[in-house]
Amino acid sequence: MADAIFEQLRFTRVYTLKVLGSVAKEAVDVIPAGFNNNILWNAGHVLGAYEQLLYANTGDAGKLPKEFINFFKGGTKPGDWQAEPPSYEEIVTLLEKQVEQVISTYEGRLDEIISKEMKLGSFEIKTVRDMISFNIFHEGLHAGLINGLKRSLGQ
Repeated sequence: MADAIFEQLRFTRVYTLKVLGSVAKEAVDVIPAGFNNNILWNAGHVLGAYEQLLYANTGDAGKLPKEFINFFKGGTKPGDWQAEPPSYEEIVTLLEKQVEQVISTYEGRLDEIISKEMKLGSFEIKTVRDMISFNIFHEGLHAGLINGLKRSLGQ
């Protein structure tokens, strides 16, 4: 039987992909008034968070090139990009594959201590399970932001 955290990860990713699948292609690059980022950035940020927070803190090889991560890490925005980012289709394809990559890498390792513990308020992130749990929460926030961006664009 699969660990519940992996089922939560699958559930959250299915939802995120459903939201992304409902976005009109012409809307992915638009930054509405009042927002700093677009739908493309949010999708890439969700993808990159697992690289930056999970793989990097367990010593496992990441799945994405560093140049990819640099487009979407926290504090960045499309207005600062000096090169062409990965396409929306590429990001969605990588998101579709990422969950099973995470599961195959970390199954049986959920209680392993990560190299850089984090604390968010009273929540302490000490293990692989904690980090996956945080990433699920983080992904849900960005799925909500994507929905907000869609609504602000009249979708």
